[in-house]
Amino acid sequence: MIKFLPLILLFISCSTSSPKQVVDSSFSVIFRSEMGGAEKPSHLLIQNNESYIQFIESLKLDESQYANFLKVDFKKKDVLVLYQGQKTSGGYSIDIESVVNENSTILVKKKEIQPKAGEITTTVITSPYCIALIPKGKKIIIE
Repeated sequence: MIKFLPLILLFISCSTSSPKQVVDSSFSVIFRSEMGGAEKPSHLLIQNNESYIQFIESLKLDESQYANFLKVDFKKKDVLVLYQGQKTSGGYSIDIESVVNENSTILVKKKEIQPKAGEITTTVITSPYCIALIPKGKKIIIE
């Protein structure tokens, strides 16, 4: 029996692993602005074309800016809008640092930028936001 022990251990250690599933973690920011966002920090997830069209119309943008808003394939992607909230000066912005797709849970790491101490900024109320295409998922977590 001892002669077979190394052979048994070899078979156990060489077990086949299931192939890894390719998951979409790609994202693209399609628009960002320092003006026009929500008063409070929040986010909006848009999952269908009708809601997307209503959202775009609510932005009241110049017609030349509409080219930024591509047609979205809502079978594969969702639209995520991140709002930084109202700020008392310029120099603030919000962006997406990374997106990870784990078992259909989409983990979005946001990046908030603020003016450095002592930096000269405009004195104006701003409401930064960004709009991005992210993978579809059953749940979204924003950090």
